[in-house]
Order: sequence, then C-alpha cells, then structure tokens
Amino acid sequence: MPETIQAILDDMRGAIVAGDYEKLTGLLPALSEAEKSLVPTGMAELAALRSRAAQNAACLDAAISGVKSARRRLHEIAQAELGLTTYDRAGAKAMHLAAPATSRRV
Repeated sequence: MPETIQAILDDMRGAIVAGDYEKLTGLLPALSEAEKSLVPTGMAELAALRSRAAQNAACLDAAISGVKSARRRLHEIAQAELGLTTYDRAGAKAMHLAAPATSRRV
C-alpha cells in the first residue's frame, strides 16, 4: 500500500482534529492524485485504507455537527438579547423586548 495515501489520510485527520480546514483543501488534490496511482496488493491493505477513510469521515461529521451546534447557540444568544418570548393560555405569542442598557456615570 503506498505510504503516500496513508500519509495524506493521516495529515487529513490531523487537520480535522486541529480545526485546520484550510489545509484540507490542499490535501484533497494530493489524495486524488495518489488514488489514481493506487495499486493495492491485497484485501488487508484496502481494509486499512477504508478504515482510515472512515475515521476521517467520522471526524468530519463530528466537526460539522459541532459547527452547526455553535451556530445554533450563537443564534439563540442573539435572540435572547432581543428580549423574551412567552405564550399565553390561548397559545398566543408575546414578545417582551429587552430594556436598553442603561449607562451610569459614577
């Protein structure tokens, strides 16, 4: 199994774990080129490559989930700064605007 593909997959995992997503854009063309020259000599080698690729995919899925969660939380915080939303007994929505920040001179 060519070491280049293993090394590229390991570099990709390192970039994903470190959050260096810009580095991934540089590794993708290298991986594509290495894939073209791949001549596996056995099922064990293919299984090892598949395992590394699956680990990278799982890391990417986790990173995407984390980014979505962070964006959702930032949206919630922004909404909370606007005010409080409540519902009455009839289910009607009411927005209670946040009081503007008061400045005090000391």
